[in-house]
Amino acid sequence: MSDSSIGRPGFVTASKTVIRDIGALQVLIGGLMLVPLLVSLLYREWYNAVAFLSAAGITVLAGAAAYKLCEDAPEPKRYHAMIVAALGWLVTAAFGALPFVIAAYLTPPAVLESFVPAGASYQSSLLHFQNPLHALFESMSGYTTTGLTMSVHEPSVGHGFLWYRSQMQWIGGAGMIVLSLAILRQPHGTAGISLYQSEARSEKLRPSIVGTARAIWKIYVGITALVAVYLAAATFLVNPGYGIENTIFDAVNHAMTGQSTGGFSTLDDSIAGYGSYAMEVIHIPAMITGAISIPVYYGAVSERDLREFARDPQVRVMFGLFVVGVLGLAAFLARWVGVPYDGDPLAYMGRVATSQAFRDGLFQYISAQTTTGWQTSAIGDWNNGAVMVIVLGAMLLGGSAGATVGGIKILRGYIIARGISWEVSRVFLPSHAIDDLRIGQQTFKAAEANDEIRAATTFAFTYLIVLALSLFVLLAVLPSNFTLADAVFEVATAQGTVGLSSGITGPGMPVIAELLFIVQMWMGRLEIIPVLVLINSIFRS
Repeated sequence: MSDSSIGRPGFVTASKTVIRDIGALQVLIGGLMLVPLLVSLLYREWYNAVAFLSAAGITVLAGAAAYKLCEDAPEPKRYHAMIVAALGWLVTAAFGALPFVIAAYLTPPAVLESFVPAGASYQSSLLHFQNPLHALFESMSGYTTTGLTMSVHEPSVGHGFLWYRSQMQWIGGAGMIVLSLAILRQPHGTAGISLYQSEARSEKLRPSIVGTARAIWKIYVGITALVAVYLAAATFLVNPGYGIENTIFDAVNHAMTGQSTGGFSTLDDSIAGYGSYAMEVIHIPAMITGAISIPVYYGAVSERDLREFARDPQVRVMFGLFVVGVLGLAAFLARWVGVPYDGDPLAYMGRVATSQAFRDGLFQYISAQTTTGWQTSAIGDWNNGAVMVIVLGAMLLGGSAGATVGGIKILRGYIIARGISWEVSRVFLPSHAIDDLRIGQQTFKAAEANDEIRAATTFAFTYLIVLALSLFVLLAVLPSNFTLADAVFEVATAQGTVGLSSGITGPGMPVIAELLFIVQMWMGRLEIIPVLVLINSIFRS
């Protein structure tokens, strides 16, 4: 008996719908490659421009052919939509890798050398992308807004690729399928809902899904523009000698990667490249704005009431975690760097607050909690306690559901915590008492509450299982100079789409580890289920 005969179409049956929708997505992705092409032309990076033009042509032609071939396919059901999401992101990452590979082989050595900053002794990082696997890794890291990178020295890839890396994260942050719903595909009824939900979204801002997709992108573009203006103005005030052109370029790129909580940077050594505590503090709000749920922004704008932010339980929990986590991480780092304790707690806290430990703890904890991944400290040199604080306290949970973050999400953690409290309190209630559960602004009856708690717990358990399996794989191939804490950190940062690194990720990493992180980034961005549906459909076809 086939899957279709029992109401569940197999992978082969669903193929035309899947190919059609993935093809439409590639037309959009290929067209967007023309933007970094223009940036390359602006900076007279001719070979980079040719690479983007070639890759755009290949991607658009392949996508258009796939769409035309299956144009008469039926609209997707939820099952199809899950496969479209899983395969769509994988195919997009593959086509997204093309510019890197083409440029790596096409660009003459002399031109590559011109990308390397004066006085630097390293080669252009574009050379790393002669290995297609490295290019796929970079592309997957970009579109999933992770931020782990094979561009070891970012400035050496040219302005066109710096922009392209930021653009990938910005598009991936709000969602490629959501973007395609807003611009290209306009399915009706359950088809649109299924596609929309396939990218781990459930909030509905407008009556129609297409209207919701457009509302998301309007808010997303608006916030990104405001963050870019803020970063440019703040950088000019704090570091006026940086130059107008560099200031604007960095501000726009960092606005894209901050709002998407992606974490790619235009600088060598990420935000640490500025060498300025003030510049680190300036970039903290750019991470926080990306970790707040887009529906909260929509509510604040539509109601014209900033109190919407304070009413959202995820925002309140996130800022509470910032306070506790920053202080906790700073305390561990203070012991590591040897801040002296003379028996006076207040004097000790004062020394911690003015130490490098607090500077690193402030930036890196917020970077981890928001899953942005901008880095200012050599995390691989930290003690194990500090590493585990940032993993368990920040990276596993992540930011708000409905934002661009990775991880389990604050909302699920909040639901599980409220569920535990609710279950304990119910024991002491009389039999005739009403035992509703209140979560944020919503009140749930007992059956509904159990469903919410079960869904959150199931996802958290699945997430941790995948993380544990990934850890075992990594430990099997990891060089002996890395510790268990390093391995835990790296699998958590890949699956949580955080992008901070303990030093494992790089062009010299084991191939198995590189493939593992590609799969983790892919699964983490889609919240695992679509990938499991894809795997299940392949084995059932």
